[in-house]
Amino acid sequence: MRLQWKYSLVINLSVIAILVAFYFFDSIRVRNEMNALHALGAERGAELRKIAENTILNAVVREIETTKAFNAQHLDQVLNALKREHPDMRDVLNIHISLSDTRIRSSLLAGEDAVVINLDSPDLEQIEAKGATIHAVEGQNATAIVIKYIAPLTAPEPIELEPSDFAYEQILDEGMLPLDDVWYDAWWRVFSEDVYMPEEPVISQEKGRHWRVTDQETGNLYNLWKQDGVLWIQRSLTGYIQVLFDVPYIDRSIRNSLLMHAILIVIVGALLVILIDLTTNHLIMKPLERMTRIIQSAESGDLSLDQTYSSDEIGRATHNLVRMLWQLRDSHSKRIDALGQFAAGVAHEIRNPLNSIGMTAQYLKSVFSQQKVSKDNIEEAKELLEIVDNKIQELKQTSEQFLTLNRPRKLNIKSVDLNTLVEQVLSEFALIAEEAKVQIIRSYENLPDVPLDATLMRQTLFNFVQNSIQAMPKGGSIYVSTSEEKAGTEVEQVVIEIRDTGIGIAEEIQERIYDAYFTTKDATGGIGLGLAISHQVITAHGGKVEVRSKMGMGTAFKISLPL
Repeated sequence: MRLQWKYSLVINLSVIAILVAFYFFDSIRVRNEMNALHALGAERGAELRKIAENTILNAVVREIETTKAFNAQHLDQVLNALKREHPDMRDVLNIHISLSDTRIRSSLLAGEDAVVINLDSPDLEQIEAKGATIHAVEGQNATAIVIKYIAPLTAPEPIELEPSDFAYEQILDEGMLPLDDVWYDAWWRVFSEDVYMPEEPVISQEKGRHWRVTDQETGNLYNLWKQDGVLWIQRSLTGYIQVLFDVPYIDRSIRNSLLMHAILIVIVGALLVILIDLTTNHLIMKPLERMTRIIQSAESGDLSLDQTYSSDEIGRATHNLVRMLWQLRDSHSKRIDALGQFAAGVAHEIRNPLNSIGMTAQYLKSVFSQQKVSKDNIEEAKELLEIVDNKIQELKQTSEQFLTLNRPRKLNIKSVDLNTLVEQVLSEFALIAEEAKVQIIRSYENLPDVPLDATLMRQTLFNFVQNSIQAMPKGGSIYVSTSEEKAGTEVEQVVIEIRDTGIGIAEEIQERIYDAYFTTKDATGGIGLGLAISHQVITAHGGKVEVRSKMGMGTAFKISLPL
């Protein structure tokens, strides 16, 4: 796996795992806190409702019953007295009292901005059904409880009915309220036209035996009920009481939750930092430090392939670096050896002609230092000077070969029949092969003409065949074949294979046989330039040469030339 993907995968998966764990534990903590908060809220809500109903509601109702009217100033005083004196009122923030509707008429704290008690239809229905509604106040750590009060202003009084009113007794018993007939006439006599009733003024209770009618202008509530054949009426005042309680435990719970959340975030951040640091150190920093140490060791000449390396990219790169340094050092050593051998070969090639030239010069000096030089001495000097000239030509040829090995070959390319060229080379070895008891076996395929420098290629093939014959001192066979290699239906390259049954080439020196002046035939006078020049010629043609050999089983050279 690529290091960048491995590093990204480890980091991302670790971050996801830590965040999932953080979410899991934090959600459990929040859920437990919410459950505890709900339980505390339910318990506290019951206590607050009990305070609102038993303490505040009773005080408000008593005040209205006493004064027989809704006196806002007196109610304010009652509320303040409750706040100061009653121990249950310590958590009360404010109290609002309305009359008939939701408009606030009296408050514990003067100068409040609120003018109405916010109640929607579901709230009103809940108050009628359950007697109270409880909800949190937005923007404040407070809980609002709204209850409805009914304060009697008069004692129950019977309504005198006419005999005709009881004609509908059966209808009344069945729970129906005939507003358009008898009861409307009865209410008219009781209330007269001073009572302003809404479109649906009557609230029926107790299966048609108890009704309430509200005067929207005065806020008076009229309770009517039938008992023992008599219709009774009682006038009351009604409205809503809103009590705002301080709930500090909510604020504390929120602060504690935020603090715990911040602590968990710090812990998660610290874990991520540690994780990223450990991952970076393990995957990147330590391998890079090891690579740096290896480079420093290489500078001091100390290298070892016995170390263990990680399997990631940096580990593989470090291993490849060590191996490359080993190869460079080995190659450098081999090049130094080859250079020494090359220098020795060049010195050998130069030393013999120079020795001949020196000896000849010394002899000529002794001859011409005589007082009288004979004609025979002059003829002999001419012969010696001819020898000197030949040695100089040998030195010139050696220098040309030396220069040729160090610069690209200049080719004179022409289309050549390769089979004909090979046959010409082999014909030159007819007598030599016969004397060496070597049999040359040919196998040619029809080949297209090949773009070659015929002279250089003839010299190259000559070197390979000559080496094969020299590798079989007791005789043997040389197999020479030509063929073509195709890519699809097109001929891609031609192949010449020269295989012998000679002594073979040791595996440890096969990679050095193309080095200049490397030879294993010192005893036969070889100087080690034949294969070096041949390899250079083949490379100059864009081809390649491959060798296969085993000691005692012969050698095969495969020469591939592109078209």
